[in-house]
Amino acid sequence: MQKKSALPLSDSITNKKKVQLCSKESLVKLLRWHFGYSDFRGMQLEAIQTVLSGRDCFCLMPTGGGKSMCYQIPALAKVGIVLVVSPLIALMENQVMALKEKGIDAEFLSSTKTANAKDKIYEDLDSGKPSTRLLYVTPELIATPGFTSKLKKIYSRGLLSLIAIDEV
Repeated sequence: MQKKSALPLSDSITNKKKVQLCSKESLVKLLRWHFGYSDFRGMQLEAIQTVLSGRDCFCLMPTGGGKSMCYQIPALAKVGIVLVVSPLIALMENQVMALKEKGIDAEFLSSTKTANAKDKIYEDLDSGKPSTRLLYVTPELIATPGFTSKLKKIYSRGLLSLIAIDEV
């Protein structure tokens, strides 16, 4: 599985980058490049632009409506890690597998992972420059003191760009 190179969104000054980062054209480029879709559906674009502007967003969509894209595109557009909290282990496994097939660095932590696999993910998160862009976790894990401590460290290093609650 080959990683796709990052799709550059802007090479100008910081404020201009933020405006360009949220532009429909830039976001559609990311969508096409990584997922192969020609355009967003329903309210996806508005939700993504809201998230990228730093505001909170509540996104209610039917099953199959494309909720996941509303945090996956920001994960590709922003620096840092997007933490996705989901109680559905099978969904996490499927999404991570599909993202990895597209060359996107994603991982999940759940009771189904071996200790060795968990250690590798934690090593990446503790590294100076983690490669993980999306990290899926269960609500049970996020409530543990050990994971909360790791999350605080990631946040204090400026690496936690977004928290998404999915299917809760």
